[in-house]
Amino acid sequence: MKFLLDLLFRVLQLFTEPYFLVFLAVVIIALLRRKNKSKKWRIGILITTVLMIIFIGNGFLGKLISGYLQKSYLHTPEMKAATVQNPIIVVLGGGVVDIDHTEKLHTMSYSRMVSAYQLYHEYQKNNQPCKILISGKGRGHTSEAELFSENFKKMGVPDSDIIKEDQSMNTYQNAKFSSEILKKMGISNLYLVTSGFHMTRSLALFQTFGLKPVPQASDFINTEITVFPNSYNAAFTFVMLKEVVGIWQVQLYNSLGVNK
Repeated sequence: MKFLLDLLFRVLQLFTEPYFLVFLAVVIIALLRRKNKSKKWRIGILITTVLMIIFIGNGFLGKLISGYLQKSYLHTPEMKAATVQNPIIVVLGGGVVDIDHTEKLHTMSYSRMVSAYQLYHEYQKNNQPCKILISGKGRGHTSEAELFSENFKKMGVPDSDIIKEDQSMNTYQNAKFSSEILKKMGISNLYLVTSGFHMTRSLALFQTFGLKPVPQASDFINTEITVFPNSYNAAFTFVMLKEVVGIWQVQLYNSLGVNK
């Protein structure tokens, strides 16, 4: 059952891809023309496609989704170092890029790193113990966890305060594998650091595995309302649309009990 649901959501995610939507519209119009179907249908599909591209590219849809995904995390509650003991800061990987056979963290990863370090520094400043758990394998030769670790050490975080979860390939596995580590350590107080648009789905998955992290969004994305559609708005809108589909997937899987 889970395999079929995974397949269904993979197909659904295709509809958040601009090139696929344009390709689909062209194919449908071509088929209708070949079968000598009504010209009104072909024109209707063409107009719908153009309006959809405008609606996505002018930033309006993106602004709506941006608020839905991120508004709750603009001002998040903080755990006070004076009252909360031994917290763990869980940082989710943001991807790795390979340029000329050199692997570096994705730009998005650095905002997560900075946010995690700021939290860590606050506890260190108050002489409170605190550790950082880095979650992510990535698709390169060097894991995201290892690349994060190298950068944290350069920022002054000792190796003893760094925990690496370097097997997860997606957010579901981030939550699953991290929860296994945290439960073995007996840790229940934790922050979750990831991008604002990614936070709702991440929190839902961590809660699936019995954890209740305090969200700390590291960065936010948005679109700008423009007269003419542009690729900037389209790119960020489709990123957020894919995230919305991911949230639906988590909610459905949790209701069916197949997300464990």
